[in-house]
Amino acid sequence: MASTSTNKQPMMLDRPASTSTLVRTQTGQIFATSLLPTSIGNVTKVFDVDQALTDTQISGAYIDEIFLRYTKDVNRVIDSVTASAATYTRAAAVLTVTLANHNFKTGQKLFFDVQSGGAPVEEVTVTAVTGTNTFTANSSASGTITTSNVNIQKPVDFVFYLVSVSTVTGTTQFLPLFTANVESVPADQSFSLTEKLILPLVNSPVPHAGANFGSANAASAPKLRGLMLPRGSAIYVGISGTGSLTNGFYVNVQGGYY
Repeated sequence: MASTSTNKQPMMLDRPASTSTLVRTQTGQIFATSLLPTSIGNVTKVFDVDQALTDTQISGAYIDEIFLRYTKDVNRVIDSVTASAATYTRAAAVLTVTLANHNFKTGQKLFFDVQSGGAPVEEVTVTAVTGTNTFTANSSASGTITTSNVNIQKPVDFVFYLVSVSTVTGTTQFLPLFTANVESVPADQSFSLTEKLILPLVNSPVPHAGANFGSANAASAPKLRGLMLPRGSAIYVGISGTGSLTNGFYVNVQGGYY
């Protein structure tokens, strides 16, 4: 272990750090409009690297994992907010869904909670995003269904910010690092930013030996994922939308100070 603030390697951690913060507050607008919050109170601090500059024993921090945990254990759908009322039609096995500002992406899964029309209640996968308010998916059944009703839980979209000032005075001081899109299905109620390849690549503690990513000729050598943070900074989290989640998520950060 290093013993001074002037002779420390990034992974020679003096103090392991593990935090868990319940997050429910939304940023005040959807991310399709902006990743920034509408006010400084619409985000939640989840990791502090002596942001106030009061601890001279800290030079910085290394985060090697961030993982999200839903506040409940569900087996059908993550019901973090009231489901959105949508409409759908079906031609053969193709479902066409109309839902305002849905923000779904191709390949994402959702729980298709049918209210009328007779389509199966099931988990489906988005096959195409055809507009801001429309997308398609495949049903396990086939046949024509005219405009009918369905309830849908949108993904819960998180943004992680770096803040490098002791006192936040404006929303532009929240610097977006990356987003995480948690699908409203049971598989995502425990969500690792490392497993989802969201945390950035780092050379700490050392560059890895072995074959490069993809092939021996690939440009990127094997690396770990994590965040290197200087003293005087902090990580905050925001959630897309207005208001707050009915059922939140615990944002868990694992790492240490050096």
